Amino acid sequence: MTQDGPGSLPDPDDERPAAPSATTVLDEVERGAPLEPSRLRGLSDPTEDTLRRIMATWPKIAPERRRELLAALERLGEDDPTLDFHRVALTALRDSDAATRILAVRALQNEDKPEYMRLLLTLLREDDTPGVRGEIASVLGQFVVAAELGMYPEEDGETLAATLRDVIEDIEETDEVRGRALEALGAFSDEATAELISEQYEVGSHRMRVAALRAMGNSASEGWLEILVYHFDDDDAEIRAVSAMAAGALLVDEAVPALIMLAQEDKDDDVQVAAIHALGEIANDEAERVLSRWLSERHDPHIQEAIREALAEVQLLTGEFVDDERDSPDFGASEVDTDFSDRDDRN
Repeated sequence: MTQDGPGSLPDPDDERPAAPSATTVLDEVERGAPLEPSRLRGLSDPTEDTLRRIMATWPKIAPERRRELLAALERLGEDDPTLDFHRVALTALRDSDAATRILAVRALQNEDKPEYMRLLLTLLREDDTPGVRGEIASVLGQFVVAAELGMYPEEDGETLAATLRDVIEDIEETDEVRGRALEALGAFSDEATAELISEQYEVGSHRMRVAALRAMGNSASEGWLEILVYHFDDDDAEIRAVSAMAAGALLVDEAVPALIMLAQEDKDDDVQVAAIHALGEIANDEAERVLSRWLSERHDPHIQEAIREALAEVQLLTGEFVDDERDSPDFGASEVDTDFSDRDDRN
C-alpha cells in the first residue's frame, strides 16, 4: 500500500490480492473448484505456455464445466475491461460441444483482428450446428463495420461480403442463420447490399423481413427511415419494435417525433421500450427532454427501467452525468445465458 502522507486513503488496487498463476487456476478448474472471479483473473492474457496447457487440459474438463468457465470469463471481462480472455476462447472454437462453441464465438465479439475474421468465415462455412453458425454471423457484423471503415485490405472486405451473401442466398440454410448474416451485412454501404436488403424485405419470410429491417438500421443510410417509420403502425408488435430500434440506430433527428408518439401510444410494452431505447440512442435535445419528463410521469416499473437506461445512454453520449445516486440507472451485470437447448431449431 502506498502512503502519500498522514490521513491518505489506501488505493483500492493495492488492496486487491495478486491473481494466482494460470497453472493453479487450471488445476482448480479441472478438479471442480468454485469459479471465483478473483481466481479466474489469472487466466487473463495467457502466455504461449499457458495456452498449450489450456489446450492439453481442455478435453479433460466436462462440457458443462467448460460452458460455466467461458460464461464466467465473459461476465468477468464485462465487469473489468482490462482483462482479456479471448485467447482462452480461441482454444474452444472447435469444441465438440455446440453450446461451448457458441460461448467461444461470443467471446470474440469485441475483437477486430483480420485473422480472426478469416477464422470465423471458415467456421461459418464448416460448423455443422445452425446455432453456432448464427452466432458467428452475428459476431461478423463488427468486422463488416471495420471493413466499411477501411480497416482491412480490400480483398478481405470483399471475401467477408461475398461469404455473408452466399449464406443469405443459400435456401438450404436456416432462416435464423440467413437473417443474422443479413443483419451483419447491413453495414456495407454498397448497392448490392441495399438491393439484397430490399429483396428480403419485399419477398422474404417473416424472419428475413425482420432481418431486413434490422439491416436498414445497421446501414447508417437515412434513405431507409421512411420505410421504418411506416412500420410503426404495423399489426405485428415485433415488426413495430424492430423498426423502432432500427430507426434509432440511424441516429437521425427526424425519427424522434414518430418515436415519441410510438413510445406514448403503442399498446405493447415491448414496443414502447424499444422506442424509448431508440430515443436514447439518438440522444438529441428533444429526446433527452422528453425522456427526463417521462421519468417523473410514467410509473410502470418496466417502462421506468427503460427510461433510466435510455437516459444513461444519453448521458454517456453527451458527457452529462447525474450526481444523485437515486436518479442513476442500475448498471448491475446481467447473467449470461448458457441454455442453448432450443437455439438450433429457431427459424
